[in-house]
Amino acid sequence: FQDEGSQLVGQIAIGTGPHRFLDVCAAPGGKATQAAISLPRSYIVAGDVTETRVALLKEICGKYAPGRVDVARYDAERPLPFAEGAFDSVLVDAPCSGTGTIRHNPEIRYFLQSEDIPRFAERQLAILRNASNAVAAGGHLIYSTCSLEIEENEEVVRAFLSEESSWTIETPHVREKFLTQGGFARTFPHRDGMDGFFAAVLRKP
Repeated sequence: FQDEGSQLVGQIAIGTGPHRFLDVCAAPGGKATQAAISLPRSYIVAGDVTETRVALLKEICGKYAPGRVDVARYDAERPLPFAEGAFDSVLVDAPCSGTGTIRHNPEIRYFLQSEDIPRFAERQLAILRNASNAVAAGGHLIYSTCSLEIEENEEVVRAFLSEESSWTIETPHVREKFLTQGGFARTFPHRDGMDGFFAAVLRKP
């Protein structure tokens, strides 16, 4: 039930080799189950904000990775309910404009307004800040969206790094065609035949 672009983001997170993995904005659960299947010895936690999304997350994880994913409910725009440094890798597949998925969701072009983009970026940066506290020293923070907009992707990462200058960008383990000059991963529907995704891998000192 995942597009190839979404699977690629999951593979990037899995490639960091975590023993303790958190999927912050996890519903419906594709990346969490992908991690659970690929990392059978790892501890996997996945969460989301509403009862409906958490129920869906439990359903999908229970179906595809029974007993392998602990599910939690929280608001990621507030401090997360985990100890500081509790996870080796934390994935933030952030809520976004979804412009990379227009081929599957054509209604986006009719409802999205220009002023929505900075609002998404503000939320994304808040979630990224909170998620960063759960990353262990030497661990990884993977930030992704299904947006094509620079404001929701590169600029959010740059804003985070301007506050956390000791963090470093690591090159995702993907085919060279998906890499950008900035050291990030991107897919484009017109070029790659998959949804448009962005992914950045950041390492905590």
